[in-house]
Amino acid sequence: MSTFVISLDFELFWGVADIAAIKDYGPNVDGEWEAVPAMLSLFRRYRVNATWATVGMLMCRDFEQWRALRPDIMPAYRNPALSAYRHADMARSHPRLFFGRPLVQRILETPGQELASHTYSHYLCNEEGAAPDQFAADMRLAAEVAGELGVRLQSLVLPRNQVHADYLDTLDKSGIEVFRGNSDHWLYRNGHAAPGGLAGRAVRLADAWLPLRCATSKAGAAAGRLVNVPASMFLRPWSRPLARIEPLRLRRLREAMTDAARSDGMFHLWWHPHNFGVNQAENMRVLEAVLQHYAMLRGEYGMASMTMREFAKSQVGMVEAHA
Repeated sequence: MSTFVISLDFELFWGVADIAAIKDYGPNVDGEWEAVPAMLSLFRRYRVNATWATVGMLMCRDFEQWRALRPDIMPAYRNPALSAYRHADMARSHPRLFFGRPLVQRILETPGQELASHTYSHYLCNEEGAAPDQFAADMRLAAEVAGELGVRLQSLVLPRNQVHADYLDTLDKSGIEVFRGNSDHWLYRNGHAAPGGLAGRAVRLADAWLPLRCATSKAGAAAGRLVNVPASMFLRPWSRPLARIEPLRLRRLREAMTDAARSDGMFHLWWHPHNFGVNQAENMRVLEAVLQHYAMLRGEYGMASMTMREFAKSQVGMVEAHA
């Protein structure tokens, strides 16, 4: 059976605080307060399940709770600006950009949605000074704050797709059973870091419009029973300079989804809600077109919509059935 998986990296400003200024990127994040409910409405309408990999810090009720929660072992990046704990002044001055528990509750109230982990502090595994014991302490806090909402985290998306085997090995005690891996293609194996720098990023951009590779994914095992549900494609935000070739991007997405449906494969689409925080009407039109195509594939090929957790469990069930 073919499967359509969606995962979203839900992080508010925690995900960009080290690389963006509020005056520049604040509108994108503020727009999530409208974009997230709009996406949930579309998922409900088209009966689409999705995994919301959420930074634990944004689940805090407010700045005071965030300030009180600290891990046993603090992040020790060589570049201290990478640590979310360095951004207290911004978080206190702009709480709407950093704390979004009401949005998390909207996700939990919507059928078919999975609340997953994006670590507690948007922890970056591949940065100099990062260490598995720091990561494990961070994940314990993620579980604690999710537990306040009655959620046991089972799926994980690593920030900036920095997948590192040493960190996956620490997850056996955290309850995490599933993670989003990177596409097994030279363009994407290293996550956020594109090979060849600007040239590699240019090729990645072209891949969103042209079929430079097969985007159908296959699940795999890593670190014991941990299931890898690798990404297929990133749903790029609508861009005014590229608006004239938007039909080409939609065709690329639809053809990749159709290839997965015809081959009983898995198509795993991902993005950040803040990507849709501006140009919301245009971005929602693109998303609805994608979901409409999924609905057609569901009717024609029986393609199923699953969260990361659901997909992983279906794979385990298939393996056990054939054992």
